[in-house]
Amino acid sequence: NGSRLAKIAWQQEVASDGLVHPGRFIQVELMVKGASDYKETAGWGWGRWRGLDLRPYGKDTRFVNECTGCHMPVRGNDFVYTLPITTAQSAGVEVVNRRAAELPLNLPYQPLGWKAITIYVDPRKHTTAALLGNDKAMNAAHATKSTDKAPAYPPGAVLALVTWAQRDDPHWFGARIPDVPQSVEYVEIGAASAYHCFAGPALSAEGATARDDAQRKSFITGLAPAQLP
Repeated sequence: NGSRLAKIAWQQEVASDGLVHPGRFIQVELMVKGASDYKETAGWGWGRWRGLDLRPYGKDTRFVNECTGCHMPVRGNDFVYTLPITTAQSAGVEVVNRRAAELPLNLPYQPLGWKAITIYVDPRKHTTAALLGNDKAMNAAHATKSTDKAPAYPPGAVLALVTWAQRDDPHWFGARIPDVPQSVEYVEIGAASAYHCFAGPALSAEGATARDDAQRKSFITGLAPAQLP
């Protein structure tokens, strides 16, 4: 009880390099678990809001039936499709996505506890990547009004680009979700911004040329935040 889930949908936007980024904001859906408040709907309350002006969707019981009908195939999983990326233990089968959360403890930072700035998918390499930031990075991202420009990150901001291989979603036919991490790249903003890459099966430190480092720093810091209301 008290668990909350948010699902955000964007229009796909394909860049010139083939990467699929979040484009125009479509809608946000929320679910909240409350056994006593939502007895008539299996302990769940929910809603959907569309567009940047967050227009409420659904005005009668047809909306309830639309949502419950869609979630009925996972009623044995508390009506939840999502596999949270977490190292938490669970007795259930395919309840959480622990493989995607397996980052070595000796990394400079543990970015999965940070908030996401944007995501993208590489259809050619079958990978999913998330750009996450510490508090200073997130403050800069929230202050960015443009939907096609990167934030001006201040000194002390740290960015982490986590890239996963993909696997089939066991709960949703045709969908792909993160599998094992392939790499974690960090950019530390300062007088001379530092770049670090950890890749491979053990996510060990990976050396690169100064030119490669500069290209990756430029790519990571140049990612625009996903559009939100």
